[in-house]
Amino acid sequence: MKLSDINPPTRSFSRWLTEEEIGQVLASDRGWRLAPDGSVIAGKLRKTVIAASLTELGGAALANRWTSRAAAPGSDGSGPTHIMWGVFNARTDADVAAAIAGRS
Repeated sequence: MKLSDINPPTRSFSRWLTEEEIGQVLASDRGWRLAPDGSVIAGKLRKTVIAASLTELGGAALANRWTSRAAAPGSDGSGPTHIMWGVFNARTDADVAAAIAGRS
């Protein structure tokens, strides 16, 4: 199985990021890779499936409050995206995978 490196999106954090772009940021920071089927994989020797897709990873990040979107009064909450690095990095790869699997 050939895995592809995941690069962060070219858009700035000062703009609203889609769930897929949030997944890209988190996966890139952890050094996770993308499998040919689109799943996010951790590890080079023992490959662990973290999420079925970057979008699923980003959605789980929002649901678990590893990221947040600023909401101004009266807005739909789609303001700039902020990554809670301390909260996310405190979790192991297995913890992240379990949180995402528990969400499905």
